[in-house]
Amino acid sequence: MSAMLAHPAKVSVVVAFAAAWGAISDERDRHVAWLLCAPSALAQESEARGVFHGVGVVTAVDGAKGWLTLDHEAIDGFMAAMEMMYRVDPPRLAAGLRIGDRVAFDIDAARYAVVAIKLLPRAR
Repeated sequence: MSAMLAHPAKVSVVVAFAAAWGAISDERDRHVAWLLCAPSALAQESEARGVFHGVGVVTAVDGAKGWLTLDHEAIDGFMAAMEMMYRVDPPRLAAGLRIGDRVAFDIDAARYAVVAIKLLPRAR
């Protein structure tokens, strides 16, 4: 982190992003802001096509709107480990999920949509 902050232009970008982040209340808008501020992550993700398998923990569920936020491990060939909101298609896949549930999921890279999900046993 200190190496990143050594360059004045990078400091101003970090400060501007942090200020804007605090003003953004909608989680989907935060996702868009993150993608706009992370072009290398966007480039890696935009190259991926197909359905990828991931494992993560549910951190938020909006079943009525069909959105699920997952704190997931790295998804090989698609994206690094991160916490991110995804559309669930069909929305009924999120039914019964709760915050803290550990899940295995399939995501369609072209649509950023979770297309299959399976509840995994909780760690003991």
